[in-house]
Amino acid sequence: MRLASKGGISFREAQAFRLLRLRKRVRQFLKYRPGCPKTVLLIVGCQRSGTTMLHHVLRKDLDTVTFDEVSPLSDPRDPQRLRWKEPGEVARIITACRAPLVVTKPLVESQDLGPWRQVLPDVRVVWMFRHFRDVARSNLAFFGRDNGFRDLEPILAGDGSDWRYQNLDTDIVATIRELHADGLTPEDAAALFWYARNSLYFSNRMDRDHDVALCRYEDLTGCPRMVVPSLYNWLERPFPGPSLLGDVVGKYVGQGRALALSSGVETVCADLEQRLLREPRLASC
Repeated sequence: MRLASKGGISFREAQAFRLLRLRKRVRQFLKYRPGCPKTVLLIVGCQRSGTTMLHHVLRKDLDTVTFDEVSPLSDPRDPQRLRWKEPGEVARIITACRAPLVVTKPLVESQDLGPWRQVLPDVRVVWMFRHFRDVARSNLAFFGRDNGFRDLEPILAGDGSDWRYQNLDTDIVATIRELHADGLTPEDAAALFWYARNSLYFSNRMDRDHDVALCRYEDLTGCPRMVVPSLYNWLERPFPGPSLLGDVVGKYVGQGRALALSSGVETVCADLEQRLLREPRLASC
């Protein structure tokens, strides 16, 4: 079953997903009880960083329940249905699942996972990151040429109600405002949003948290037979086998490396990427 692209999947692939969901439901109904002991994995980071690919890999595990960005956990009051419901309601839904591993992808909650980590059982967090040029290219190709500017607007305005601004360090905001004042291209804006989101890994002290693992997209796509078993080992769960890895491809790695960025944006993004690369992570190629 291949990972769905922006254009969707074929009828045959859709049927394969339905069959997988049926197999999982039957297996979990027979093997586990509602409310069984479980680990809850939160896959977070900046959009277009490989979070969907990792989520897709884990969805193929017969002992997982997976929640997409828009799911029963979504708050219906949010126009895009990306924000989560209240922590207690999220905990109720997840706790009732018949699976020992629950996988979620709350990207727009990456800036503050504390409320959910307090109420969910055995929470682990994977922070995905990817080269800033590749993320910027993918962002603009997927969401449109103006998306980087749209993402920066709440940061520049200091809008505390918007997830893009929440919990950002004041120095990071000041840097973004300074670079914005010099004028930005769409590519610069998208790269600066990468900078803002990935800065949270350090400002939220995730680098000091044993329940948080760092995973690099280039490692996942280049060495899946190392990275995914390493993830399962960290989760203290048996690795189901290489059948999970069939859809992991690296054809998009490096497609944004020729992206032109202003010197200031290039410098702050490259410095942050080097800081991330110095951190321990699940596995490296």
